[in-house]
Amino acid sequence: MFLKIIRKIWHKLAFKLTLWYAVVFTISLIGALCVLYVMVTNSIQRSIDESLLEDLDEVSATLALAGDEHTLTAMNIEAQSEGIDKMYLRLMDQTGHVIATSDMKYWSAAGINKHAIMKVSTGKSPIFETQTVPGRFHKIRVVYGMVGTGKILQIGVSLKEKERFFSTIYATVVPIMICFVLFSAVIGWFMVNRALSGVEEVTSTASDISKGLFDKRVNIKSNSYEVDLLSDTFNRMLDHIQILMKGMSEVTDNMAHDLKTPITRMRMAAEMELDNPNCGEEGQKLAANLIEECDNLLQMINTMLMISKEESGISEREKKPVDLSRIVKNAFELFSPIAKEKRVQCLNKVSDNVKIVGDVHSLERMVINLLENAIKYTKDGGRVTVLSHIENGIVKIIFNDTGIGISEEDISHIFKRLYRCDRSRSQQGFGLGLSLALAVAHAHHGDITVFSKPGEGSTFTVILPQ
Repeated sequence: MFLKIIRKIWHKLAFKLTLWYAVVFTISLIGALCVLYVMVTNSIQRSIDESLLEDLDEVSATLALAGDEHTLTAMNIEAQSEGIDKMYLRLMDQTGHVIATSDMKYWSAAGINKHAIMKVSTGKSPIFETQTVPGRFHKIRVVYGMVGTGKILQIGVSLKEKERFFSTIYATVVPIMICFVLFSAVIGWFMVNRALSGVEEVTSTASDISKGLFDKRVNIKSNSYEVDLLSDTFNRMLDHIQILMKGMSEVTDNMAHDLKTPITRMRMAAEMELDNPNCGEEGQKLAANLIEECDNLLQMINTMLMISKEESGISEREKKPVDLSRIVKNAFELFSPIAKEKRVQCLNKVSDNVKIVGDVHSLERMVINLLENAIKYTKDGGRVTVLSHIENGIVKIIFNDTGIGISEEDISHIFKRLYRCDRSRSQQGFGLGLSLALAVAHAHHGDITVFSKPGEGSTFTVILPQ
């Protein structure tokens, strides 16, 4: 159930548009933060390098004034002014041999870059590098520069403050960024749903119309020109379709009336001939056959008219509370003689007081057609069972039989008008019973499903809202 909900949300256009909006916003925000990060990092590094150059000039000047005999003292004073755990100084010759250092208690593992010493010795500008000191959590920024003839000074400062600054930034920016992304997703979801609300209204109206509510129209006035144009076009299309349906209904009624009149006359003429004492045996037999065929034609026409009315939703009968239990019980009583003759066991397991709102006459016809089919296609000595099941306002009437069954190829066609399976052609009928039953179910906003195996029987399930 949960997976179905997730799958439904995933396939919604509103969700996809919101997801794309959130992704684009997130990528843009990350890109902007990356650019800001690079700019701030470069700015801080330039500031550190400038500070190191100033320290290099100050130490060089101090050493020039104090002389070699006071070199160590001058370097310690410079390191202590910054903090011996934050800065160190190391004086070397051009081969990298250490001449003097500040207090190296915290920096004993700091390395010497021979390549940088060679570059500085050839007269190049001070060389900068960033080192990772073994055993220390924070990196250091190092500068190499000439401070006299044949002497090179290495100054290193801890990047602890810089890294702590960025850690604080990370701890602050990441939650803010997540909040911004979530906020943008919520705003995007709201905006997309508002933009698509008109489309959902059109979809809802189309769904109602498909259930037979042909008088429904889209009643929406949004701020979107496209949605307003869609709803207006949709309503005009519905008006046109309804006019066509009414015209077709009138044509069908007129045709049915025109057909029924001559057929009725033929039947009356056959009855008169049948009652004629001068009519011979062959004439009476022909008249009786003609009456039977006329009755079949009239029944077929009436059934097709009923199907058309149910499918078009123009049935004029008023819908009211209907007791399905009583309808099923009456249907069992109606077909009891036929079932006894075929030795078919009929079991009515429909609960008492199963009620829905609908048209009692069309529902009676639906139940009769389904029960008649179940008995007709069940072999002698078989069984027909009708059950009921109610859940979440949905009523299910299940017709189960142990009859001849329906092949997989025929199942998709059995509800079509005048369609008859190969196995059923030997039975009487017009192929309209299931078409009428399905039309009645659809007219009541329901459906009929079927499961069948050849030689094992069939199960027809009528699904109707209460």
